[in-house]
Amino acid sequence: MRDAYDKLFEHIEKDLFFKNSIDDIIYIEMDKIDSNWDNLKKDVFGNNTIYIRGYGRDAQKTKYFIALYKHLFGNEKIIKDATNNAQPTKLIKCHTNYCKKTKDGKNGKELIRNYQISHLFGRTKNPLLFNCAWNIAYIPKYLDPFTGHETQGEYSSEFKGLLLPVLKQKFDFYIKDYNQLIEDKVLNKIDYSLKEVKKDFKMNNTEFKRFEQDAKNELALIL
Repeated sequence: MRDAYDKLFEHIEKDLFFKNSIDDIIYIEMDKIDSNWDNLKKDVFGNNTIYIRGYGRDAQKTKYFIALYKHLFGNEKIIKDATNNAQPTKLIKCHTNYCKKTKDGKNGKELIRNYQISHLFGRTKNPLLFNCAWNIAYIPKYLDPFTGHETQGEYSSEFKGLLLPVLKQKFDFYIKDYNQLIEDKVLNKIDYSLKEVKKDFKMNNTEFKRFEQDAKNELALIL
C-alpha cells in the first residue's frame, strides 16, 4: 500500500514536524479562559441563552438535545448555533489578538490565514464545551489529516497521542472542574432525562438507543 504520509515524512522529519506543529496552535489566553468558564457555567445552569452545534442530518434532530438540557439542566434557552461555528468564531476572535477577516484587522488584530477553529476535546452538542474557551483554539489547517475526529491511521493516532497529554496538562484545572460538574449534575440524572426525551418525542427504540449513546458520549467525562 502506498501512503501519502509515508512519502511526506521522507521529505521532512516527522518527530520535529509534530512537535513544532503543536507549538503553532493558538489558544485563548488563560485569564480570559477563567472568566469565560465561570460565566458559561452560570449561563448553562442559570437558564440563560446558550448554543450548541446542530445534530442529525440538516440538524433536524437538534431538538432532542434541546429537550434533554431542559430536563437535565433546567435550561429552556438552548439554541442551535446559526452556522454551527458562529459562537466559537466570535469567542476566539474576541479573546485573542488574531482574526481571520481583513476588516477585523482594523481593530488592532493580527490577520492569520490557513488556520481553522477547532474544538480540542470535541463534544460540540454539549453546551459546556461548545461555548468553552479552553476547548477552542486556532489549529493550523495542515494538521487536519492528523487531528480530525474521524481521521484514522498510524500517523493520526501517533499525533493525537502526543497532543492529548499536552492539552490535558495545559487545561488540567478546567478539565477537573468540568468532570466534577458532570459527576454532580449529569451522571445521576441522565438516564431519567433521556427517558423523558423519549416520551416527549415518542421515539422508537432504535432511534432512542442511537440518541442515548450520542448524548452520553457528548456528556462523558474527559479522561
